[in-house]
Amino acid sequence: MTPTLLSDNLRGILRTVAPLLRQLTEAELSRKASPEKWSAKEVLGHLIDSAYNNHRRFLRALDQEDLIFTGYDQKAWVMLNGYQEREGSEVIDTFLLVQQHLAALLSRLPAERVNALTTRHEFHRMAMRKVAKNTPSSLGFLIEDYLFHLVHHLRQIFPDFQSTWYAGYQEGADKFRLS
Repeated sequence: MTPTLLSDNLRGILRTVAPLLRQLTEAELSRKASPEKWSAKEVLGHLIDSAYNNHRRFLRALDQEDLIFTGYDQKAWVMLNGYQEREGSEVIDTFLLVQQHLAALLSRLPAERVNALTTRHEFHRMAMRKVAKNTPSSLGFLIEDYLFHLVHHLRQIFPDFQSTWYAGYQEGADKFRLS
């Protein structure tokens, strides 16, 4: 897989979802299905936090021999950042800008590092699509998993979310195909 393909796919997601997000009212963005569930603003906030966290991971991966990274308390970060109390337009704009920033990084990553295999990772613990411990994997897999994670959460806001650039997405799939 190429860094350009990964970046183009992230940009494709954003082109598809941006107009959908901008059509949501403040009430729709703030609505919670239940007190313990995230609103659309909080889902987008989580994706902002995730983009920041993964941006750092993708950069760090270039300077280390393994793909072992620290995690973060997702629920606590969403609460601490106060996404629910912010204006919906601010959360949407921040989400789109942070994802565009990540897409710019993806396009510049060295292909040999993206595709380099290692058994030194914790994808059995941290990835949405688990990889068995000591099974070869790559930074490219982690980036694909980030895109899988992004689509998963966007489907929480828009259950029928589809993107023409994307073929093969299935909830819970072990593998998907970027086109």
